Amino acid sequence: MFFRDRIRDDSKYLHDMSSLKGHAKNVILPNDETELREGIRYSSKGNTKVTISGNRTGSSGGAVPNGGDIMSMEYLRGVIGVGKDEKGVFVRVLPCTTISMFNDRIRNSQPEVVTEEIPALGGMVFPVKVDRNSTVGGCISANRSGIRRFVRRIKVVFSDSTFMYIQRGDYKASDRRMAFAAGRNYFSFELPSYDSADDFGPRISSDMDLIDLFIGSEGVFGIITEADIYVSDHEDECPTEESGKLYNDSIRMKYGQQAVDDLVRIKGILDPNYILNIGNLF
Repeated sequence: MFFRDRIRDDSKYLHDMSSLKGHAKNVILPNDETELREGIRYSSKGNTKVTISGNRTGSSGGAVPNGGDIMSMEYLRGVIGVGKDEKGVFVRVLPCTTISMFNDRIRNSQPEVVTEEIPALGGMVFPVKVDRNSTVGGCISANRSGIRRFVRRIKVVFSDSTFMYIQRGDYKASDRRMAFAAGRNYFSFELPSYDSADDFGPRISSDMDLIDLFIGSEGVFGIITEADIYVSDHEDECPTEESGKLYNDSIRMKYGQQAVDDLVRIKGILDPNYILNIGNLF
């Protein structure tokens, strides 16, 4: 059973590194993904808004709640595997793993192997330059420092508690039509008509990869609970913007109101109760 506790006015969960302070009724503190799915199922049945919270190191208000409950990912952390494919060596992590923890673990020990070939991790690091207290899940949700190109695979939990694994290349749109099964659900929808740059928000294009809908989308479509990240022998510097609650008009300003309307329509399909990370992205 997941733990749910009342929020005090001075709670750390009500703010991040931005100037915003929010309000919420309760914090849900799952110890593992099973408890997280129980918590999100409970919230969905009660139509309770949920704000996903990690280390709250973002500066755009993405983790600041606008009422409802907070889903803190703080206990879902750790390196759980390592593997290698034709593109390189990757590390499998839980979402609240910090960059410091990520680098320390692969530097000092050999995680469990998840592919047949045992890769060497000597000299490898998290592939982009970000604050060491940032979490992997937070980086993916905001596409911080252009992490998108290093994300091999994610696991996503939807607002009805169903989940799916999404590996790059496995699910692609047919022109502007995206269709895929997730648990007991089958989703099918038209993508927005604009083509986006890889600056903020999801990457939208014809024949796009499904994984790119979740990377950069600030957690409004689903909760990332596991990720494979390709490691590198150096850190790339690639500053990117974040939307969050301070800059959630960025997509409208760059691509127009129709782009926002189309993303809201897709959110209504993937999150029909409209409970996940309200106020982020648009």
